[in-house]
Parts: sequence; structure tokens; C-alpha cells
Amino acid sequence: MSATNGRSAAGELALHALDVRKRFGRLEVLKGVSLEVPRGETVCVIGPSGSGKSTFLRCINHLEKIDSGRIEVNGHLIGYRERKGGLAEDSERSIARQRAEIGLVFQRFNLFPHMTALGNVIEAPVRVRKTRREDAVKEAEELLARVGLADKRDVYPGKLSGGQQQRVAIARALAMKPSLLLFDEPTSALDPEMIGEVLQVMKELALEGMTMIVVTHEMSFAREAAVRMAMMDDGRIIEEGPPQHFFDAPEHERTKLFLSKIL
Repeated sequence: MSATNGRSAAGELALHALDVRKRFGRLEVLKGVSLEVPRGETVCVIGPSGSGKSTFLRCINHLEKIDSGRIEVNGHLIGYRERKGGLAEDSERSIARQRAEIGLVFQRFNLFPHMTALGNVIEAPVRVRKTRREDAVKEAEELLARVGLADKRDVYPGKLSGGQQQRVAIARALAMKPSLLLFDEPTSALDPEMIGEVLQVMKELALEGMTMIVVTHEMSFAREAAVRMAMMDDGRIIEEGPPQHFFDAPEHERTKLFLSKIL
């Protein structure tokens, strides 16, 4: 599968996943997933529950170890290194360094409850990137303003709405200056009136050229923000294409059935 607009050179790809397989015991969750994402592109991944979408994201970030295949981010192998014609697991230090380049926004915010919004955002830059605290604070304040939460810098998560917590989580991910940002159904835990405020931040990131892979059931967001869509079913990507193709003329019967149920 070649990249969009013919951009298939490895150097221009934020993500190159090839024949990725993952099983948990006897259950094979990923059955040969391949996906290319050029830099600056937003790809929305859709599909039924249990199709492997979240597992695939966690494999990109090496929160789950793949059983076979390979995943490269910006041309660098994730989680493994070449050795004697095969792959050997990389060192924890190298994996941590790679993971710092890949932001992940979870379904359930995962904020530290004992830290303010500002504290949550500066924690990783100070601890992992060794950013000077005063510089981290300045950048965090800018990021909180960017997601519409400048006035919440000193508020603890328990006093924030779900939508506000998720926007803090996005700011926290951005604080690490990732080259690739992953979203795992970021609005699924939100009340309906809070979904729009999170999606608006994500749309703005897409317009700014942030490279994003978004697992979502929010089809209006996908139609507006995605450059490309990917449909997963039973551990495989069964169809890819631009949103217009996906919504107006999907080819795979499983895609047609899925969209008919959620649109």
C-alpha cells in the first residue's frame, strides 16, 4: 500500500506498520495489520469493538509487544533492533526515548489526581526530557491556553469536567513535543455536551498539521478532519480511503454494514 499522494518514501512517513500480529494467549487480536501514515496526515481508524483498534495503537507505542511484523516511526524501528537477520527487543532506555516521541491520549484521561492541571502537563517534560522547570511551566501555560484552559492551571482533576480533563490530557501529550499523536476513542467516556469541546481541539491540531491516528466513532469529526480513513474488522484493516469515498461509496460489505449502523 503506497502512501497518500504517492508519498511512499520511508523518510516521509511518520508511521510504517507492516504485517503486525499480536495475540493474547490463544486469541489472535491483530492478524497482519499494515498501515502507512505520512507526516502531517490525520488518519481515523474505525471499526466494531473487539476489532483490534486499541491494541494496534498500544503496539505503536510499544505498550504492547508485537509477536511479528514491524513498526517504524519516523524511520526508526519501535521496541526492537535489528540483530543477526532478525529482531531483538530493545533496551528499556531506548524504548522510553522512542515512546517520548509518540503521544497517546487515552479514553479515560489518566491524569494524576494529586497534581493540578499545570502539574500534570509539566511532569513528563521535567522528569523525562529534563526540561528546566521554569521553561516547562511557561510551555505548559501556553498549551493550557491553546486547549482553552488557561484559567484552570491550578485546578485539580477532581474539580474539572470530563471534557476539561481530556483537554488537559491532550495538553500533557503535546508537552512532550511528539512527532506522532495517538488518540484512543478520546470522547467515549464523555457526556455528549462535552464531546464537542474536545473534538474542536483535535480539529485545530489536524489543521495545524499534527500527525495523528485517531480511533473514533465520531463520524462527523472523521469527515471533517481526516485525510484518510481505515476500517478495521477482526484484526485486519479491510478498507482504506479518503472520507468522501468512505462515506459515499465504501467498497467492502463489512464497511457498508458498520457505517449503516452508526450513521
